[in-house]
Amino acid sequence: MSNSFPSFLDLNLAPPTQTWGQGVSLVWSSYFASSRGPVTVNDSILLDNEVAVGVARSLVTPRDVRILGTGDDNRLVSDVVALNVQSAASIASMGHRLIAKSQEVQVLRAQLVVE
Repeated sequence: MSNSFPSFLDLNLAPPTQTWGQGVSLVWSSYFASSRGPVTVNDSILLDNEVAVGVARSLVTPRDVRILGTGDDNRLVSDVVALNVQSAASIASMGHRLIAKSQEVQVLRAQLVVE
């Protein structure tokens, strides 16, 4: 069985850059590339440090890079991983709160039906 999945994906799905006012770009789109070229589906961030650095650089906006203020690739990768873990934890926390609220609503609904 042949794999029809392309080995190179253009992850830059943003429309052409739009401008507002004095030509300030409103659209930022990441482009996943390592020092060897575009990142493909066959590349691994776990096995290749250059790919990991390329992906980490692509996950933060240019302003975030200035805020993080690091030129060190290892530091950038660890900061991006920390931000991703923090984001995942925040999303999981919101999910738990939504489940708890949903259960409260079910209990209240059951009380209304009984009465």
